[in-house]
Amino acid sequence: MATSSATTSFDSISSLRDALPALHPLASLTKDELRLVSTVVKQHNAKQQAQTPCQFRRIYFMEPNKKLVIEYLKAENAGLPLPPLPPRRAQALFYFKGELPFMECIVDIGHARVVGQRVLEGMHGAGDDEEMFKVAAGALASPMVKKELERLQLPEGCEVVAEPWPYGTDDEPQSLRLFEVWMFLNSKESKHHPSANFYGHPLDFAAVVDGRDFSVIRIDRMPTTAAFQAATDPNTRYKHHQDSEYAPELIPGGLRRDLKPIHISQPEGVSFTVEGEIVRWQKWEFTLNFDLREGMILRNVKYDGRPIFYRMSASEMTVPYGDPRTPVHRKSAYDFGECGAGQTANNLQLGCDCLGVIHYIDGLGCTPEGEPITLPNAICMHEQDAGIGWKHTNVRTGRADVTRARELVLQLILTVGNYEYALYWIFDTAGVLHWEVRATGIMSVTPIEDGVDAASIKYGTVVAPGVFAPHHQHLFNLRIEPAIDDYEDSAIVYEETHPMPRDPLSNPYGVGFESHTTPVTHESAFNLDWQTNRVVKMVNPNKLNRFSGRPVGYKLVAPPTQLGLAARDSMHGIRGEFVDNHVHVTKHSEKEMYAAGEHNWQSVGGQGGCRTWASRGRPLVDDEKTTPVLWFTLGFTHGTKSEDWPVMPVETFRMHFKPVGFFEVNPALDVAPSTQLFNKSTSADVSCCKKANL
Repeated sequence: MATSSATTSFDSISSLRDALPALHPLASLTKDELRLVSTVVKQHNAKQQAQTPCQFRRIYFMEPNKKLVIEYLKAENAGLPLPPLPPRRAQALFYFKGELPFMECIVDIGHARVVGQRVLEGMHGAGDDEEMFKVAAGALASPMVKKELERLQLPEGCEVVAEPWPYGTDDEPQSLRLFEVWMFLNSKESKHHPSANFYGHPLDFAAVVDGRDFSVIRIDRMPTTAAFQAATDPNTRYKHHQDSEYAPELIPGGLRRDLKPIHISQPEGVSFTVEGEIVRWQKWEFTLNFDLREGMILRNVKYDGRPIFYRMSASEMTVPYGDPRTPVHRKSAYDFGECGAGQTANNLQLGCDCLGVIHYIDGLGCTPEGEPITLPNAICMHEQDAGIGWKHTNVRTGRADVTRARELVLQLILTVGNYEYALYWIFDTAGVLHWEVRATGIMSVTPIEDGVDAASIKYGTVVAPGVFAPHHQHLFNLRIEPAIDDYEDSAIVYEETHPMPRDPLSNPYGVGFESHTTPVTHESAFNLDWQTNRVVKMVNPNKLNRFSGRPVGYKLVAPPTQLGLAARDSMHGIRGEFVDNHVHVTKHSEKEMYAAGEHNWQSVGGQGGCRTWASRGRPLVDDEKTTPVLWFTLGFTHGTKSEDWPVMPVETFRMHFKPVGFFEVNPALDVAPSTQLFNKSTSADVSCCKKANL
């Protein structure tokens, strides 16, 4: 909101600044800080603000200086006097209303002043729901769109639904902020249901919308056969097919009735505590931050007081589609950079998204006017049983010792248009940290004519009459800053297992195999290899396990999933800086946080990213003791199938960070045994029917 005078604004800024409490260096941006930042930005641009107000896209907490934070953490861990707090800064990303130059303003929060401001030439800000609704409304109001709808002669009483996507870019000037708007139809019978599946009726055209005034600048006709070019016949009419509904009330034949309730209770309460943003569970302690872009950020992860990771997050994900036909060839979403894992986070609900005894954490966002808004229940936290933790039966005595594994689950679910992604950080009682993603939702589909030889189309699947689902990939990247038993001494190595050469002295029977460790000494990129069992380790070379004599560490355990399939010189290949290799290793920089560069909307490369940074090849060890950053790419290639329609069963991927020599014994050795007295299990009644009481 614009202020009436400079004096009032300066007074307002001073009062906001003076009311701010001193915060821990790893604390998230607060509502008061966000309001201060937006006020400072508006005052800095007071002249233009009076004519064309700032429209904020995002206000982010910027990474504090790592060396200063480490000094603070070391003193804090040792109980020593604390050094001065590192400066807190925020990045405000905004437009001036109705104008295109994308702006960045860096604000020093403690001094309530602008450090720097610049125009981000050729770049565009992330989207949000408010903008998407305006784009959809602008498309439906366009005379060009109305003409296409008249051509189709749609059934009476139906409803047209416009779904905006970021424009994948490759044939329009970067000076324009564009959207590709796909068109669908809700049938007359189901359009009033809140879960009516309009994706079951894709229309044969899309609209390209100008983000400045939400006007349509071009109509793209969709391909409806295996032919490369889209149909252009002006006499083409819409053919209505059966609905494809997923809502429980609309499913033909009704629901199965043989599932009985499972109730999870913890009569003595949960085993974790939350103090501000610090979570403690078992021997784990960490700071959990919420971020509009990355969703959940873990900082200062420790086990039994020993640091393991300085910072961990899901940095980026991309969904490139394999349909080569125009305009679908542009479809390649960057769901974190273009939308945001936190920005699109669901409001999680008891008994639906989260089962058991649940603690919820709200997120923080901002309005276009720069006012803070609460995103309720963005993260849920709970414990769950994870099966047997360890067990052994002494066959000579018959005694069995067994423990149950327990997990602490942090969950965030984002909805980006048609798709849902459930993201998890999971801690367990054996010192292992897991990252998991579950993909579900509805496939992004295109129209297909009746009579097309479905089996002949190799880049997708016909999943229902009139509905074609192109193959695509879901590629994620994690950014990991290790702090293995010390904040400054981590190194990256990879270990392979090879057969030993047959030798009459060292391997006379030819059965030997051994592990070989290769240090990663320079910025570089490489892949996992199942044939050599290549495993990436984060180690502390200055601390050795007293039994093995090897450095203490954690290893990354994940299958070597398929990488990006688009040609390297295609726009998908150019933009996807992290999709070429499973592993990138770079030197730490607070300016290098996102695997495909900072601003992804209509990006065309040149902003940096994993490929660019790893290719520098600089030594990882230097006089400044710069710590390495490990970037890991994982994901799955979604070959679409009929079982994924009309809504997709979850596709689950879990990877692990496992201790390797970090402990001297099984860290779960002291978990209490699993007993009936503790667990109170009951015997099941599996009879097909109950006997009547006589």
